[in-house]
Amino acid sequence: MHHLILPLCVRTRLALTDLGDRIEQAWHDRDDETGLDEAVTKMIWLGVGITVALTAGVFFTGVFETARNNVPDPIAP
Repeated sequence: MHHLILPLCVRTRLALTDLGDRIEQAWHDRDDETGLDEAVTKMIWLGVGITVALTAGVFFTGVFETARNNVPDPIAP
């Protein structure tokens, strides 16, 4: 039984170590922003965020207006 499980454990450990190394390398690559102008990228993301917020606001306002128009006026008994 030990001879069957040992290769599986070794392969699993090597795969996890490789995954950890790749995650660490990706983290260091992400942290290295040389060559990128941060002001431009921040302004682009700010513009995208404002556009998404305005679109969501218009959508929810439209849904609210549609729901408000579908509610009948109350009639006194």
